[in-house]
Amino acid sequence: MSQGYHHRTVMADEALEILNVVSGGVYLDATFGGGGHSERILEKGGRVIALDLDDEAIENARRLKERFGDRFSIFKGNFKEAFKFCRMAGVERVDGVIADLGLSSNQLEQSGRGFSFMRSEPLDMRFDRTAGRTAYELLSELSVEDIAYTLKTFADIERDTKVAGYLKEYFSKGMPNDALSFAEYIRGCRFIKRNRRIDPATRVFMAIRMLVNNEVDNLTTFLARLPMIVKNDTRVVVIAFHSVEDRIVKNIFRKFVRQDLIETEGIKLRAELLIKKVIRPSERERRSNPRSRSAKMRAIRFLRIG
Repeated sequence: MSQGYHHRTVMADEALEILNVVSGGVYLDATFGGGGHSERILEKGGRVIALDLDDEAIENARRLKERFGDRFSIFKGNFKEAFKFCRMAGVERVDGVIADLGLSSNQLEQSGRGFSFMRSEPLDMRFDRTAGRTAYELLSELSVEDIAYTLKTFADIERDTKVAGYLKEYFSKGMPNDALSFAEYIRGCRFIKRNRRIDPATRVFMAIRMLVNNEVDNLTTFLARLPMIVKNDTRVVVIAFHSVEDRIVKNIFRKFVRQDLIETEGIKLRAELLIKKVIRPSERERRSNPRSRSAKMRAIRFLRIG
């Protein structure tokens, strides 16, 4: 990896086993991040089309381009437009898809964008620094009602209106644009239910990040459009890290399976789940990489009819 960039890929062995990578096959890494899944696919002889919104991740991808040449290509873009980027790479349909929805270690520890509440950094939280408003700007503008909706919808936070009112005061009073200060302020909120194992700021930061990056809508669109880029026996693996994302993946996968026929651009497909229940990291992985503990893997495959 490039100097200063590091990332620990979650459930890499499990993902590669399900994808069943074949030499010469084409695979979409919809969330490149630190590139761990892409690298493993390339090492098995596959071709990878990777997507990411983070300029630092794009820069880090040069190491794979230098090593694997034309078998690897990366585009800066949102995975909801995967169809477009596959066409740009000269590919109609892919043999497999991997989407790791978690933040990379680099984003948490070195991005300087306030993804982590353990450091004094601006409250930015944008994956793409060139687009949209920062978390501080957005929360300064939103009403209490909108913040409450965000907390409830994206993080299942109880007493959402009370918590939202408390948070709004931070921005109304013009307090510091600083993740560390904001996290300390959150810890003083008496309306947030306490859990000895989880910092009170954890779910608040998660909800804000999802709002800033429009993550729920983007994920929903990406999954709904999968039939546009799959072919016979295309396998799709998604790794989610909290209940809201996992619920979306579960529901859309089940919807595909319930359909007798999925038709797109003249191609007829059916879908089946590759695993009945979620796969979680092994105890060994959870010990060596505590951030993996909340990960949930789901997988589906599409089969061509006729």
